[in-house]
Amino acid sequence: MNSKIVQKLQKTRSGRTIINKSNIKIENMHDLIIRGGTIIDGTGNKMFEADIAVTDGIISKIGDLKDEKAEKEIDAKGKYVTPGFVDISNRSDVYWRIFKDPLLESLIRQGITTIIGGNSGSSLAPIYNEHMFLSTQKWANTRDMNADWETVKEFLETVEARHLSVNFGTFVGHSTIRRGITGDEMRTLSNHELKSLIKHINAGFKDGAFGVSVGLLYTHSQNTNREELEKIAQVAKDNNNLFAVHLRDEESNLIESLNEIISVVEKIKVRTHITHLKAVGKRNWSSLKEALKIIEKARSIGLEVSFDVYPYTYTGSILYTFLPRWLTDGGKKMMLSRLKKKKIYNYAVEELNKKSLDFFESAVIMVAYKNDSLKGKTIGQIAKRKDLSIAETMLNIILASEGRVIALFDTLSEENIKTEIAHPYSIITSNAPGYTLTKEHLRNVVHPRSFGSFPRLLRRYVIEKKVLSWESAVHKSSGKPASYIGLKKRGLLVKDYYADILIINPETIKDESTIEAPMHYSKGIEYVFVNGVLVVNDNKTTGIRPGQVLRNN
Repeated sequence: MNSKIVQKLQKTRSGRTIINKSNIKIENMHDLIIRGGTIIDGTGNKMFEADIAVTDGIISKIGDLKDEKAEKEIDAKGKYVTPGFVDISNRSDVYWRIFKDPLLESLIRQGITTIIGGNSGSSLAPIYNEHMFLSTQKWANTRDMNADWETVKEFLETVEARHLSVNFGTFVGHSTIRRGITGDEMRTLSNHELKSLIKHINAGFKDGAFGVSVGLLYTHSQNTNREELEKIAQVAKDNNNLFAVHLRDEESNLIESLNEIISVVEKIKVRTHITHLKAVGKRNWSSLKEALKIIEKARSIGLEVSFDVYPYTYTGSILYTFLPRWLTDGGKKMMLSRLKKKKIYNYAVEELNKKSLDFFESAVIMVAYKNDSLKGKTIGQIAKRKDLSIAETMLNIILASEGRVIALFDTLSEENIKTEIAHPYSIITSNAPGYTLTKEHLRNVVHPRSFGSFPRLLRRYVIEKKVLSWESAVHKSSGKPASYIGLKKRGLLVKDYYADILIINPETIKDESTIEAPMHYSKGIEYVFVNGVLVVNDNKTTGIRPGQVLRNN
């Protein structure tokens, strides 16, 4: 027999038959067998002990595989074997991390194997004009970046060529398209413009977007009226896609903002997701209970509504979103123009002083455009150094940084976080971009959720506080978001599903990232496989980037 033929691999999903040089067949040879682990399959069902085999990037068998062989075997006795985590609200696109850093090590080291971008109304596609591109400038300095694509299809092809370590899918951003239509004008859309908006959303769906995201909190979407919301919800419904919404207000008008969306859901019957539902500010914490009752009532009459939560009391928020609405109306340029007028500036200070500014005082500056010296300092520290009030300091930082200021605010209730994590309709997310540590990044100030969201969930809320069982926590982090968004054959450890797999040590799982020292990888996610390829091997990254671009078609 020809030597090339006798060494040929004849592959099947249930295993390989290898014909060796001695002409002896070895049956059921897999690429990988994980032996003796405790499987938490992502369904929410009770954990069980079994072996799991992978062939050609697919889960080929689960059970007692003692008589089968593999090219690589891992002893997982005493460890938990789970699906990779699906981060439905990730920011690695708008922070430009998928292009600057395709390894995204802080994500894979915390067990994230699939990320969804295009959240809160801003996506990197479609991009037909400069205004659309500027919709992401809240998070990244777009002056140093270039988009050489127009459509969602072309964008996904560009991402594909980058070879990410994780799987990537996207929503199409309503704010991105809306800004392309209105530019810097803040107004309602004409009938013709509304038709154009819906046409672009539809095109994004046809190109593979998993849904449409709306960011009503942000200035260029604040003029979105009921008719526009219904049209957006309807096009999502018609395509069986997700309608994802960041509410208009998460402070004193949380309930009103949630009811606005629920009333649209009641009329259109669209599958809906509320992006990081939260009650911001101590005086508003009690409103979360009512918000959850509203969602429960909607579910009780058959409406599909979910929400996500990240396991921190700190928010990572754009500073200008806390300013009075009259000040930000018209967009960033108008806001800055107003603040440069002394009379308006003084009036804004008076308005801010009517608020409780305690959590502004302790807010830590993460990003301040052209003012790197402010990073890592609290607004209170800056105010004291400048001998100014907290309100004056906030406005001065916004002016000096041309509106591009992101800060960490310790403004959420720990009891609310626990309630949301345990709630039957919640999904766990990071709401964060990913990073690979370099000397440059060690100087950065980031939210610790970029490095520790899912291990923090497991250590703090499963092991220590016992808010969730392991089975429920894994379900909320994998199978549940994958199913809700419509990912095919992902999020579960099931035969014929893609082999996105974690091996977790329950004794050592821990988030190491803190507010004071955020740039630390998590511990305890010992092995990570993406599409059957090893990306974390015995707590060390392999540098391989096998992620796939996911399309909803």
